[in-house]
Amino acid sequence: MFGGDTEILERVRPHLACMGTDITHCGGPGTGQVVKILNNMLLFDTCLSIAETLVIGERAGVDPQLLVDTLSKGSADSFALRTHAGRAMLNNNYPTEAFSVNYALKDLTYALEIADETGVEARAGKLVREFFNRAIEAGLGDQYYPVVKKLVEGNS
Repeated sequence: MFGGDTEILERVRPHLACMGTDITHCGGPGTGQVVKILNNMLLFDTCLSIAETLVIGERAGVDPQLLVDTLSKGSADSFALRTHAGRAMLNNNYPTEAFSVNYALKDLTYALEIADETGVEARAGKLVREFFNRAIEAGLGDQYYPVVKKLVEGNS
């Protein structure tokens, strides 16, 4: 995600290509960072919804693995469902070496600042911020951010 002049992008493209294959010109200076921050906000919003879905399903008698497998074959499919639910939430695996609640809150705070600057209420993002703050208060700040599932379960 690159923000800046097209001429500069073409000059640095070979260096960026060492880091990834998908290079997107997002617009003027700063827009690459905005897109990255908004990508993270959407991912955090989605992960909170997935946590709620898993807890509701399990309490209603649905096997969580079956739920994830089935949802991933339908219109609810997403990278977040397949990756964060499958690798973390189903196994309650929230390592400290992964993208922590503390780091996620930093990115989410930037996204909410952009929302304020552009006049958008961003209710979903603010709800996720509440969960992240609660996770930090519960001593979970260094754990992988899908750990918010523990809060949905009432385990923290």
